[in-house]
Amino acid sequence: MNAMRATVTAILLCLAFLRPASAGDARFTMPAPEAFEGAPVLLLIEIKDATDVAPPPAPEIEGAAVRILERGRHSMTEIRNGRMRSSTTVNYAVEITPERVGTIRIPPVTVLVDGKQYSSPEQQLTVRTSDAGDLLSAEVFGQPPEAYIGQPLELVLRIAIRPFRDQAHGMLNESQMWNLVDLQGSQWGVFEQELVELRQRNAAPRAQQEMRAKELWFVYELTRRVWPPKTGTPDIGDVRVRMTYPLALREVQNFFNERQLMIGESRPLSVTALPSGITVLPLPDAGRPASFSGAVGNYSLSVAAKPTTVAVGDPLTLTLTITDLKGGSSLETLQPPALANDAALAKEFRVPNEPLSGTVTGNVKRFTVTVRPLRAGTAAIPPLEFSYFDPKSRSYAVARSQPVPITVTPGNQMDLAKIVSAQGSAPGADASQPGTKLTEVAGGLVANRPVTTAMVQDDERIRLDGLTVAGLVLPPFFAAAAFGWRLHRARHERDGGLVRRSRARRNAESRLREANDAAGIAGAVTGFVEDMTGRAQGTITRGDMARVLASAGVDAALRERVSELLSRCDRARYAGAGSAGPTEIAAEASAIIDALDSARLHAGNGGAR
Repeated sequence: MNAMRATVTAILLCLAFLRPASAGDARFTMPAPEAFEGAPVLLLIEIKDATDVAPPPAPEIEGAAVRILERGRHSMTEIRNGRMRSSTTVNYAVEITPERVGTIRIPPVTVLVDGKQYSSPEQQLTVRTSDAGDLLSAEVFGQPPEAYIGQPLELVLRIAIRPFRDQAHGMLNESQMWNLVDLQGSQWGVFEQELVELRQRNAAPRAQQEMRAKELWFVYELTRRVWPPKTGTPDIGDVRVRMTYPLALREVQNFFNERQLMIGESRPLSVTALPSGITVLPLPDAGRPASFSGAVGNYSLSVAAKPTTVAVGDPLTLTLTITDLKGGSSLETLQPPALANDAALAKEFRVPNEPLSGTVTGNVKRFTVTVRPLRAGTAAIPPLEFSYFDPKSRSYAVARSQPVPITVTPGNQMDLAKIVSAQGSAPGADASQPGTKLTEVAGGLVANRPVTTAMVQDDERIRLDGLTVAGLVLPPFFAAAAFGWRLHRARHERDGGLVRRSRARRNAESRLREANDAAGIAGAVTGFVEDMTGRAQGTITRGDMARVLASAGVDAALRERVSELLSRCDRARYAGAGSAGPTEIAAEASAIIDALDSARLHAGNGGAR
């Protein structure tokens, strides 16, 4: 009997496991039929117990912006009456932001769950004019309001909220009103990192009280330092602030029987922040030094040499220290002085053409370079120059280092009298001293054996068939191919820039296609030259280009074309206008890249390896 019961139980368990699982299900929660312009509404989708589900595609809604948000996944396991049951839930939200007043049609939203299609009902949304500006506002302004390209600019996002007052419970304070801002659902543009740090610290931004039209407002500020790359209005990204604004409060008791205020009724608010009164100015052409490489700010330059006593041709290490006197400059992108173009330095020292890499410590950036003196008697490292644009004086300036005293002695020469002769001693040396003696061996290294008739006897003509020929020819052929492949691989391993040069043309064309301004077009040309000559990306300046191309053997006419193109791009970048449109400049850049590619520009022609 017991055996029969055990068997029946086992069969029932097997049937329970074999019973097909129920398919997933989708439920839709539609938004309220009324909305405000600019304030998002949500169509919620809850999917339960699905094994195969994908996010719903965003519907196209005329007069509204739409995006799909995943609002979390969770699973639950419960035991009831001795039976265990598990369930999973996936939540999506279709965020619909009306962009005009009137009636908007929300079409059915479709989601595929375990191979079955579920759709929401169609709905009409009535959009009213937003009065969010009476309760919430946001703007971005600059400190200073005018800045030059490359000058540090402090962008300040000011969010103003009118505090809610309840007749029974009073006014909410600064912290309570900030907690109603939807930090996750808002877009913060360039201020995103500041919001991430606030969320990590569970803190609120600095707040102050301000009177507007006899009404009290709470004002919150977020600050972000940027270095504008182009003229006009700075790009701050999409900055849209959203919050849940209370309309009524209610009092509840928590677990400890303490009274606590809760929002009884609310409405969503949304405002977009735009730059206000911020202008990025171009750098002037007048007075710009030829050595200028984009540095904006106020700097000093000092030079140290080690060692200070060297022989002609021996290495001498120079350390160039550039100090940001005012602070705030972007030292990571700061370029060093073009030492190879310094006539006074190049007259006394051999200066390398390789780009210099610097290290940043606080407000100081240091570069090191090795030079070699060309002649004895040089008394000092001449003063070096570093040009920059000073926004305060609105003019270009040059920082000069102090001369560094050094001593250069004549180089060592070989004493020809000490060269050992074939007899084992120097001319005029004492013959009694031991030396190297050469002894002739009779018969050479190997004695030759006379040729005999047995060596040249050919009793039978050698006959070769096709198989024999293949057996003789194919092994050397395959061996030669394998040897060539190994040489090819070894060449790539020895020459790390070979792969980069082989891809330079393709990368330049890609940069040119993606360029949306003159700076990007210039970057495509300089990037091609950097790839072909093995220089680090972003290290060739306009002043370096002519020297680099000349050392690589490029003819003067093509060098002039490159210089003219970079000048046009430079004018467009710093002056906000060029002599031709972007399309014409891009066409000329493409032709120049073709010409440089045909000139076989590479490191072996004189570029840096």
